[in-house]
Amino acid sequence: MIRIKAVDAQNILDVCKLTKSQDGIGLAIGRCSCCNAISIAEAKYSPGMHPHAIYHNHVLIGFFMYQRAENQADTATIYRFMIDDRFQQRGLEEKALEHILKGLKIQGVKKVVFIINSTNGNAKNLSLSFGFQFTGKMEHGEYYYALKL
Repeated sequence: MIRIKAVDAQNILDVCKLTKSQDGIGLAIGRCSCCNAISIAEAKYSPGMHPHAIYHNHVLIGFFMYQRAENQADTATIYRFMIDDRFQQRGLEEKALEHILKGLKIQGVKKVVFIINSTNGNAKNLSLSFGFQFTGKMEHGEYYYALKL
């Protein structure tokens, strides 16, 4: 069972230890994304950013962060989505994203934008499998995909 919980004082250190690399090293600036600690720091200073931990059966497995701007409350932009290396290739990416999208829809979100690093083929394939479509927008090596809920 997937559960989403805001990053807080109880889980922040564990969330920062999550990694996508097989060697277990959390990279400050990695090939596919920046580390969770930098994302959490960014959320502290960026309005509308929401960092969350992803749990499966009470075990921390991943992290995601989205933003909802006040002037576009019906749109959520997913800036980060990752499943720890230890839990990849088990179908948990799909279950987690499905849970996230359902939660955003319940909050009144009608459109989700997913920003994906150009080198992250797995995230691209995952987003396409959910019906996200490339918007044509690309900035700083990141592609923008959108889905209407």
